[in-house]
Amino acid sequence: MPSEHQTKPGEAEALDLLAHIVGAGQNSRLYRKLVEERKLAINAGANYSGTTVDATRFSVYATPQAGTSLPDLEGAVDGVLAEVIENGVTEQELTRAKTRLIADTVYAQDNQATMARWYGGALTTGLSIEDIRTWPDRIRAVTAEQVRAAAQKWLDRKRSVTGYLIKDTTPKREEKRS
Repeated sequence: MPSEHQTKPGEAEALDLLAHIVGAGQNSRLYRKLVEERKLAINAGANYSGTTVDATRFSVYATPQAGTSLPDLEGAVDGVLAEVIENGVTEQELTRAKTRLIADTVYAQDNQATMARWYGGALTTGLSIEDIRTWPDRIRAVTAEQVRAAAQKWLDRKRSVTGYLIKDTTPKREEKRS
C-alpha cells in the first residue's frame, strides 16, 4: 500500500476514510456485517497507516466466533471488501467518518503526548507542519467516489497477504528434572 508520500493528492485521505468506514469501531462495515449480523466474528476492523516514508499497510483483521472456521471468516471479510469495491460507500458513512476523524483531531489537541506523536511522526517521515494543519480540510474534500476508487485500486485480492494466528494446542511435554 502506498504511504502519503507515494499517493496522488487526496488518495491517502481517501484511504484513511476507507479504513475508517470499513473497520473503525462498531459502526464499521466489518463489525456490523461480521459481528452483529452474521455472528461469525467477535471483533473485526481495519487500519491504514499513511504516515510512513515508504510503502505501508492497509490492515484488515477479524477474530472468529467459536465454531467459525478461519477460511469461512476470511471469505466473509473478502465479501465485505468486495461489496465496498463494487458499490462504494454511502454519503452517510462518508459524512460520519469525516466527522469522527476530524473530531478525533480536535480532541487530540488536548493531549500533549498525542500531539507530540503526530507532529514527530509526520516530521520524521518528511511531512510538514502545514501538512498536519491542513489534514482536516483535505479529509473534508474527499468524495465517496474517491473512496470507491481507492478501494478499487488498492484492495485488490492479488496484492493481499493473509495470516492466521492460531494458538498452539499441542500438549507440552514435561521436562525431566535431574
